[in-house]
Amino acid sequence: MDGAGLSDRERRALSAIESQLKGDRSLDRRLRSVHRRHQTVAACLLGALTIALLVAASVTVSQPLIWAFAATWIVTVFTTLPLLGQWIRRRWQLRDRTVRRDTP
Repeated sequence: MDGAGLSDRERRALSAIESQLKGDRSLDRRLRSVHRRHQTVAACLLGALTIALLVAASVTVSQPLIWAFAATWIVTVFTTLPLLGQWIRRRWQLRDRTVRRDTP
């Protein structure tokens, strides 16, 4: 753009598009799940690193490797616990919905 700004017609069109996007539930759900996906990938990578450090520390009995394993284990647990809580909460909600549908 040349810096003149949006015309009234363009502002109304943009406003209409924004209101449709705000009302789109599936888009909102996808955007919220992106953070969860990134956190899941991070937890998986940390888990793999933790296992590799555990094996290396067990084989070599090296103090730095043992401490590195301990540190990554703590970070992995704190990264995974919220994901586990969300997963359990979703499972309970789905179970409650199916139980309510089945009861007359």
